[in-house]
Amino acid sequence: MVLGERVALRARSRGGRTGVLAVLGSDRVGGAPPDSGLRIAGRAPALDAAEWVGLFGGSAAGDGLSLREVDLAVDRLQMLGAAFPDVRVRARPERRGTRVELQGPALAGALSIPRADGEALSGHFQRLYWRSAGAASGVDGADAERPAESAGHAVAGKAPDAGDSVDPAAIPPLALVVEDLRVADAALGRMELRTRPTGNGLAVDTMQLRSPRHSIDLGGSWQGRGGAARTRLDVDVDSQDIGALLAGLGLGGRLDGGAGTARFEGTWPGSPAGFQLGELEGSLALAVKDGRLIEVEPGAGRVLGLLSVAELPRRLMLDFRDFFSRGFVFNRIGGTLRFGDGLARSEELVIDGAAAEIRIEGSADLRARTYDQVIEVHPRTGGLLTAVGALTAGPVGAAVGAVANAMFEKPLGRMGARSYHVTGSWKDPQVVVAQREPAAQPDADPPAAGSRP
Repeated sequence: MVLGERVALRARSRGGRTGVLAVLGSDRVGGAPPDSGLRIAGRAPALDAAEWVGLFGGSAAGDGLSLREVDLAVDRLQMLGAAFPDVRVRARPERRGTRVELQGPALAGALSIPRADGEALSGHFQRLYWRSAGAASGVDGADAERPAESAGHAVAGKAPDAGDSVDPAAIPPLALVVEDLRVADAALGRMELRTRPTGNGLAVDTMQLRSPRHSIDLGGSWQGRGGAARTRLDVDVDSQDIGALLAGLGLGGRLDGGAGTARFEGTWPGSPAGFQLGELEGSLALAVKDGRLIEVEPGAGRVLGLLSVAELPRRLMLDFRDFFSRGFVFNRIGGTLRFGDGLARSEELVIDGAAAEIRIEGSADLRARTYDQVIEVHPRTGGLLTAVGALTAGPVGAAVGAVANAMFEKPLGRMGARSYHVTGSWKDPQVVVAQREPAAQPDADPPAAGSRP
């Protein structure tokens, strides 16, 4: 039997047993069907792994059309929300379940799918290079940013949750090891994941990511289904280069370098796939040192508006535009962001640099996408040498910095702190000088010799 050029079938029955060979992507069958059960071969332009899992539950010794073997060349394998190109998929039943082998440039390893309820789905991968299905299909950067922009925009209603149809309590325990995990362009190293079912969902007992420059630990849970679903996520990051980590995850252009830690604790209604920034409740604590905030155009990377100082250096950096045109070098960034009721509020958020100390207070409305924050800039006397030297490294940079210090030592010494009020939309923030401390008065010149008091 031939169904166009999508699948060709050959079947035979003998002694009450039926065997079927299905060849995908062909108009002919070149081999003999098995004595019993179903064998699938050929090529498929696309395959959704979740839709095929049900095929792997048949008994290895049973009659009828239980699965005997799968051997497919798949142009695009959809799995775990990602798309993997050019994967060869082989599956064969074993005594306790089905072994699935996957081999491709972005995915290589094996899964063991259990037959009995309650047993763990285990797997060991040599490599797993995860890239979202949208990115793999060629969505451009502008389109890719739209979901992030609208994640907290609840005015038009909540976006559909891709996990609404999934019952987390029905997901078997997972025990997975990936030797080389990459997410987008971020090399995250070795991953170990273990989950367990709970009464109405699942819990992540362990998820560890280890690489030479990054250490990431995740935990959390997914409880309930549909409107009753809720997700909790805890993340600890310890990185020697946070800027590189962000760039690899598609968040480049904000930070260069920087070593430190980040602690995120958050919950939101819905499944993990239903995350919306405007519904988030939790906190993000940062402690980063020795990096550079990169100057970007106002509006870019604006989801966490409390860090908009990185987007507005020309308005905030004491009017020394030439010296800060390549960004703001900092010694330390520290503080906490609190999320709740659709707002992100700062708590003692400080950016400490050689040229100035910057303190940020206030909030960003994650639903209306507006700012209401105050940024205080406290200049440091004699600080331009370090700042300029970092931007123009080497002896030349030191010389330029020395000249800058000689020119600006007195103005900086006499300048008080400036307080800026940032309001308006994320796309077009308005910045005004809200307050300025009086400058320190210079010491009076001593009386000339022979003059009277």
